[in-house]
Amino acid sequence: MAKQSDDIEVIKQLAEDWRSGWLAGDAEALLSLYADDPVLMPSGQPAVFGKDAIRPLYQSVLKEYIFKSQTRLMDIEASGDLGYFWSTYKLTATPKAGGESFEEEGKSVFIVKRQHGGAWKISRLIDNSDRVPTSS
Repeated sequence: MAKQSDDIEVIKQLAEDWRSGWLAGDAEALLSLYADDPVLMPSGQPAVFGKDAIRPLYQSVLKEYIFKSQTRLMDIEASGDLGYFWSTYKLTATPKAGGESFEEEGKSVFIVKRQHGGAWKISRLIDNSDRVPTSS
């Protein structure tokens, strides 16, 4: 069995791979970081179940925008086959077709699971914007 410190390092790399996938605009790289039965819980939207449902969301947003981001890994834990990390982010999305960029700040919680073979993958992702909701 792997030592907890080894698991923490692998999960840290998973967090970096996550950021790299967004910066590269690579939906398939992002999806490869998920377990087989993930749930994505985006801020202000219903939960999305499974890679097949997540894929078109990522493809759509990555087709339209180029992302730059700063992240700060706040905490990582691992125990047995479960772990989590949470981070804060500040990102800038620039439309590929031109137009004004927009900025977003928030935080994300990633629940990760050790898979058969030992790899750590994202099982659940909860994203939460720091933006105050506006009433319509």
